Amino acid sequence: MSSEMKIPWNTRLGIIGESEVKKRLSYFSIVNKYQTEVGIDFICELCERDVPSRMYFFVQAKGTRHFDERWGRSFEKKTIISWLNQPHPVFLVVYDEINRECYWMSIIEQFSKNWSKKMGTDSKTIYVKMDRSNVLEEGENRNSVFIGKIKESSALINLIRGRPQFLGEGYVKRRPIVYLSNGSMVNIKANIRISMLYLITHYLLSNNIETAYLLCDFLTKFDKSHYDHFVLFGRINKFLGKREEAKKSFEEAIKICKRDKRWNALKAPSDPSIEDLVASIEKEMKSL
Repeated sequence: MSSEMKIPWNTRLGIIGESEVKKRLSYFSIVNKYQTEVGIDFICELCERDVPSRMYFFVQAKGTRHFDERWGRSFEKKTIISWLNQPHPVFLVVYDEINRECYWMSIIEQFSKNWSKKMGTDSKTIYVKMDRSNVLEEGENRNSVFIGKIKESSALINLIRGRPQFLGEGYVKRRPIVYLSNGSMVNIKANIRISMLYLITHYLLSNNIETAYLLCDFLTKFDKSHYDHFVLFGRINKFLGKREEAKKSFEEAIKICKRDKRWNALKAPSDPSIEDLVASIEKEMKSL
Protein backbone atom coordinates (compact mmCIF):
# COMPACT_ATOMS: atom_id res chain seq x y z
CA MET A 1 0.00 0.00 0.00
CA SER A 2 1.35 3.40 -0.97
CA SER A 3 2.09 5.76 1.92
CA GLU A 4 2.05 8.84 -0.32
CA MET A 5 -0.57 11.44 0.56
CA LYS A 6 -3.19 11.92 -2.14
CA ILE A 7 -4.55 15.33 -3.08
CA PRO A 8 -8.25 14.98 -4.04
CA TRP A 9 -9.37 16.39 -7.37
CA ASN A 10 -11.84 18.74 -5.65
CA THR A 11 -8.94 20.30 -3.73
CA ARG A 12 -6.94 20.77 -6.91
CA LEU A 13 -10.00 22.16 -8.71
CA GLY A 14 -10.44 24.71 -5.93
CA ILE A 15 -6.84 25.81 -6.34
CA ILE A 16 -7.27 26.03 -10.13
CA GLY A 17 -10.45 28.04 -9.69
CA GLU A 18 -8.75 30.55 -7.38
CA SER A 19 -5.88 30.91 -9.83
CA GLU A 20 -8.15 31.53 -12.82
CA VAL A 21 -10.30 34.02 -10.91
CA LYS A 22 -7.24 35.88 -9.61
CA LYS A 23 -5.79 36.10 -13.14
CA ARG A 24 -8.92 37.80 -14.48
CA LEU A 25 -9.30 40.13 -11.49
CA SER A 26 -5.69 41.23 -11.89
CA TYR A 27 -6.49 43.00 -15.18
CA PHE A 28 -8.35 45.76 -13.31
CA SER A 29 -7.52 45.41 -9.60
CA ILE A 30 -4.81 44.71 -7.07
CA VAL A 31 -5.55 41.22 -5.73
CA ASN A 32 -4.36 39.93 -2.38
CA LYS A 33 -5.07 36.62 -0.68
CA TYR A 34 -7.35 37.15 2.32
CA GLN A 35 -6.08 35.08 5.20
CA THR A 36 -8.23 35.88 8.20
CA GLU A 37 -11.85 35.35 7.14
CA VAL A 38 -13.52 32.04 6.35
CA GLY A 39 -15.58 32.34 3.18
CA ILE A 40 -13.45 35.00 1.48
CA ASP A 41 -10.48 34.27 -0.78
CA PHE A 42 -9.35 37.68 -2.03
CA ILE A 43 -9.45 41.33 -1.04
CA CYS A 44 -9.11 43.52 -4.13
CA GLU A 45 -8.55 47.21 -4.75
CA LEU A 46 -10.08 48.53 -7.95
CA CYS A 47 -7.67 50.36 -10.29
CA GLU A 48 -8.84 53.16 -12.55
CA ARG A 49 -6.54 54.45 -15.27
CA ASP A 50 -3.83 52.27 -13.70
CA VAL A 51 -4.18 54.08 -10.36
CA PRO A 52 -5.41 52.35 -7.16
CA SER A 53 -8.83 53.85 -6.40
CA ARG A 54 -9.16 53.04 -2.67
CA MET A 55 -12.36 51.23 -3.57
CA TYR A 56 -12.18 47.69 -2.23
CA PHE A 57 -14.17 44.51 -2.76
CA PHE A 58 -13.98 40.90 -1.59
CA VAL A 59 -14.17 37.74 -3.70
CA GLN A 60 -15.08 34.17 -2.84
CA ALA A 61 -13.81 31.91 -5.65
CA LYS A 62 -15.16 28.47 -6.50
CA GLY A 63 -14.22 25.88 -9.12
CA THR A 64 -16.62 23.41 -10.72
CA ARG A 65 -16.97 20.93 -13.59
CA HIS A 66 -20.77 20.99 -13.31
CA PHE A 67 -21.88 24.38 -14.57
CA ASP A 68 -24.67 23.64 -17.03
CA GLU A 69 -27.25 26.36 -17.62
CA ARG A 70 -26.96 27.13 -13.91
CA TRP A 71 -24.67 26.39 -11.00
CA GLY A 72 -25.81 26.10 -7.44
CA ARG A 73 -24.82 25.06 -3.95
CA SER A 74 -25.92 25.59 -0.37
CA PHE A 75 -24.06 28.03 1.89
CA GLU A 76 -24.49 28.28 5.63
CA LYS A 77 -26.44 31.34 6.73
CA LYS A 78 -23.58 32.36 8.98
CA THR A 79 -21.32 32.56 5.90
CA ILE A 80 -23.80 34.79 4.07
CA ILE A 81 -24.28 36.94 7.19
CA SER A 82 -20.50 37.29 7.36
CA TRP A 83 -20.44 38.41 3.71
CA LEU A 84 -23.21 40.95 4.33
CA ASN A 85 -21.41 42.37 7.38
CA GLN A 86 -18.18 43.07 5.51
CA PRO A 87 -17.17 46.73 5.08
CA HIS A 88 -16.89 46.26 1.30
CA PRO A 89 -19.04 44.36 -1.22
CA VAL A 90 -18.51 40.62 -1.62
CA PHE A 91 -18.69 38.85 -4.98
CA LEU A 92 -19.03 35.14 -5.58
CA VAL A 93 -17.06 34.06 -8.68
CA VAL A 94 -17.31 30.51 -10.06
CA TYR A 95 -14.79 29.07 -12.50
CA ASP A 96 -16.29 26.58 -14.98
CA GLU A 97 -13.38 24.23 -15.66
CA ILE A 98 -15.05 22.59 -18.66
CA ASN A 99 -15.66 25.81 -20.60
CA ARG A 100 -12.77 27.81 -19.05
CA GLU A 101 -15.09 30.67 -18.08
CA CYS A 102 -15.70 32.59 -14.84
CA TYR A 103 -19.16 33.80 -13.76
CA TRP A 104 -19.96 36.25 -10.95
CA MET A 105 -22.70 37.64 -8.73
CA SER A 106 -22.96 40.48 -6.22
CA ILE A 107 -23.88 39.17 -2.77
CA ILE A 108 -25.51 42.38 -1.53
CA GLU A 109 -27.60 42.62 -4.71
CA GLN A 110 -28.75 39.01 -4.41
CA PHE A 111 -29.66 39.57 -0.78
CA SER A 112 -31.74 42.63 -1.67
CA LYS A 113 -33.54 40.81 -4.50
CA ASN A 114 -33.82 37.18 -3.43
CA TRP A 115 -32.51 36.28 0.00
CA SER A 116 -33.90 38.75 2.52
CA LYS A 117 -37.03 36.67 3.23
CA LYS A 118 -35.10 33.39 3.29
CA MET A 119 -32.78 34.78 5.96
CA GLY A 120 -35.75 35.01 8.30
CA THR A 121 -36.64 31.29 8.06
CA ASP A 122 -35.46 28.46 10.34
CA SER A 123 -33.24 26.95 7.66
CA LYS A 124 -29.54 27.00 8.47
CA THR A 125 -28.53 27.26 4.80
CA ILE A 126 -29.34 29.31 1.71
CA TYR A 127 -29.22 27.73 -1.74
CA VAL A 128 -27.31 30.04 -4.06
CA LYS A 129 -27.93 29.82 -7.80
CA MET A 130 -25.88 31.43 -10.55
CA ASP A 131 -26.46 31.56 -14.29
CA ARG A 132 -24.12 32.47 -17.15
CA SER A 133 -25.29 36.07 -17.59
CA ASN A 134 -22.33 37.76 -15.83
CA VAL A 135 -18.94 36.75 -17.19
CA LEU A 136 -15.62 37.75 -15.65
CA GLU A 137 -13.57 38.22 -18.80
CA GLU A 138 -9.86 37.68 -19.35
CA GLY A 139 -8.10 40.69 -20.86
CA GLU A 140 -7.85 44.45 -20.57
CA ASN A 141 -10.89 46.74 -20.72
CA ARG A 142 -13.35 43.85 -20.87
CA ASN A 143 -15.06 44.00 -17.50
CA SER A 144 -16.90 47.33 -17.45
CA VAL A 145 -20.13 45.66 -16.26
CA PHE A 146 -18.37 44.02 -13.32
CA ILE A 147 -16.57 47.26 -12.41
CA GLY A 148 -19.86 49.14 -12.56
CA LYS A 149 -21.42 46.56 -10.25
CA ILE A 150 -18.54 46.99 -7.76
CA LYS A 151 -19.36 50.71 -7.58
CA GLU A 152 -23.12 50.14 -7.33
CA SER A 153 -22.69 47.50 -4.62
CA SER A 154 -20.36 49.79 -2.66
CA ALA A 155 -22.96 52.56 -2.87
CA LEU A 156 -25.70 50.17 -1.74
CA ILE A 157 -23.67 49.06 1.29
CA ASN A 158 -23.00 52.68 2.21
CA LEU A 159 -26.72 53.44 1.86
CA ILE A 160 -27.69 50.55 4.14
CA ARG A 161 -25.24 51.89 6.72
CA GLY A 162 -26.67 55.37 6.50
CA ARG A 163 -24.09 56.97 4.21
CA PRO A 164 -25.92 57.67 0.92
CA GLN A 165 -23.89 58.82 -2.04
CA PHE A 166 -24.29 59.86 -5.66
CA LEU A 167 -23.13 57.65 -8.50
CA GLY A 168 -21.05 58.83 -11.44
CA GLU A 169 -17.63 60.32 -12.02
CA GLY A 170 -18.36 63.41 -14.08
CA TYR A 171 -19.93 66.79 -13.37
CA VAL A 172 -23.44 65.34 -13.47
CA LYS A 173 -24.12 62.54 -11.00
CA ARG A 174 -27.20 60.46 -10.36
CA ARG A 175 -29.03 59.35 -7.26
CA PRO A 176 -30.24 55.73 -7.24
CA ILE A 177 -34.00 55.39 -6.75
CA VAL A 178 -34.42 52.70 -4.11
CA TYR A 179 -36.88 51.69 -1.41
CA LEU A 180 -35.17 52.11 1.96
CA SER A 181 -35.38 49.41 4.59
CA ASN A 182 -36.27 50.39 8.15
CA GLY A 183 -32.67 49.76 9.18
CA SER A 184 -31.35 52.03 6.42
CA MET A 185 -33.72 54.83 7.47
CA VAL A 186 -32.63 54.55 11.10
CA ASN A 187 -28.96 54.72 10.07
CA ILE A 188 -29.47 57.68 7.71
CA LYS A 189 -31.42 59.63 10.35
CA ALA A 190 -28.72 58.92 12.94
CA ASN A 191 -26.03 60.22 10.55
CA ILE A 192 -28.08 63.33 9.75
CA ARG A 193 -28.45 63.99 13.49
CA ILE A 194 -24.74 63.74 14.29
CA SER A 195 -23.78 65.67 11.14
CA MET A 196 -26.15 68.49 12.02
CA LEU A 197 -24.79 68.69 15.56
CA TYR A 198 -21.24 68.99 14.20
CA LEU A 199 -22.34 71.73 11.78
CA ILE A 200 -24.19 73.65 14.50
CA THR A 201 -21.15 73.47 16.79
CA HIS A 202 -18.93 74.65 13.93
CA TYR A 203 -21.10 77.72 13.27
CA LEU A 204 -21.29 78.52 16.99
CA LEU A 205 -17.49 78.38 17.25
CA SER A 206 -17.32 80.57 14.12
CA ASN A 207 -19.68 83.15 15.70
CA ASN A 208 -22.23 82.53 12.94
CA ILE A 209 -25.14 82.35 15.37
CA GLU A 210 -27.82 82.95 12.71
CA THR A 211 -26.85 79.85 10.72
CA ALA A 212 -26.54 77.82 13.92
CA TYR A 213 -30.06 78.93 14.84
CA LEU A 214 -31.52 77.89 11.46
CA LEU A 215 -29.85 74.47 11.57
CA CYS A 216 -30.83 73.78 15.17
CA ASP A 217 -34.41 74.86 14.46
CA PHE A 218 -34.49 72.29 11.65
CA LEU A 219 -32.96 69.60 13.88
CA THR A 220 -35.61 70.02 16.58
CA LYS A 221 -38.29 69.57 13.92
CA PHE A 222 -36.51 66.67 12.16
CA ASP A 223 -35.79 64.66 15.31
CA LYS A 224 -38.01 65.29 18.32
CA SER A 225 -36.75 62.33 20.34
CA HIS A 226 -33.44 63.69 21.73
CA TYR A 227 -33.43 66.15 24.61
CA ASP A 228 -30.00 67.58 23.70
CA HIS A 229 -31.37 69.15 20.48
CA PHE A 230 -33.82 71.21 22.52
CA VAL A 231 -31.29 72.13 25.21
CA LEU A 232 -28.96 73.41 22.49
CA PHE A 233 -31.77 75.30 20.76
CA GLY A 234 -32.79 76.79 24.12
CA ARG A 235 -29.25 78.06 24.69
CA ILE A 236 -29.08 79.56 21.19
CA ASN A 237 -32.42 81.31 21.71
CA LYS A 238 -31.27 82.54 25.13
CA PHE A 239 -28.14 84.03 23.51
CA LEU A 240 -30.32 85.74 20.87
CA GLY A 241 -32.63 87.15 23.54
CA LYS A 242 -35.60 85.01 22.44
CA ARG A 243 -36.76 84.22 25.94
CA GLU A 244 -40.09 82.55 25.13
CA GLU A 245 -38.56 80.31 22.46
CA ALA A 246 -35.78 79.36 24.85
CA LYS A 247 -38.30 78.52 27.59
CA LYS A 248 -40.32 76.29 25.22
CA SER A 249 -37.18 74.45 24.12
CA PHE A 250 -36.03 73.80 27.67
CA GLU A 251 -39.53 72.61 28.63
CA GLU A 252 -39.57 70.19 25.69
CA ALA A 253 -36.14 68.87 26.71
CA ILE A 254 -37.47 68.18 30.22
CA LYS A 255 -40.51 66.32 28.81
CA ILE A 256 -38.27 64.11 26.67
CA CYS A 257 -36.07 63.31 29.68
CA LYS A 258 -39.01 62.39 31.88
CA ARG A 259 -40.42 60.08 29.17
CA ASP A 260 -37.17 58.11 28.99
CA LYS A 261 -37.67 55.19 31.38
CA ARG A 262 -34.48 53.39 30.30
CA TRP A 263 -31.90 56.14 30.88
CA ASN A 264 -30.93 55.33 34.46
CA ALA A 265 -30.81 51.58 33.79
CA LEU A 266 -28.68 51.82 30.64
CA LYS A 267 -26.44 54.81 31.33
CA ALA A 268 -22.73 54.45 32.07
CA PRO A 269 -21.69 55.01 35.71
CA SER A 270 -20.04 58.30 34.74
CA ASP A 271 -23.19 59.67 33.06
CA PRO A 272 -25.66 61.86 35.00
CA SER A 273 -28.96 60.40 36.12
CA ILE A 274 -32.18 61.52 34.45
CA GLU A 275 -33.02 63.45 37.64
CA ASP A 276 -29.70 65.29 37.44
CA LEU A 277 -30.34 66.15 33.79
CA VAL A 278 -33.80 67.54 34.54
CA ALA A 279 -32.43 69.58 37.46
CA SER A 280 -29.69 71.08 35.28
CA ILE A 281 -32.18 72.06 32.55
CA GLU A 282 -34.53 73.60 35.12
CA LYS A 283 -31.60 75.61 36.46
CA GLU A 284 -30.95 76.98 32.96
CA MET A 285 -34.62 77.92 32.62
CA LYS A 286 -34.50 79.88 35.87
CA SER A 287 -31.62 81.95 34.52
CA LEU A 288 -33.69 83.25 31.58
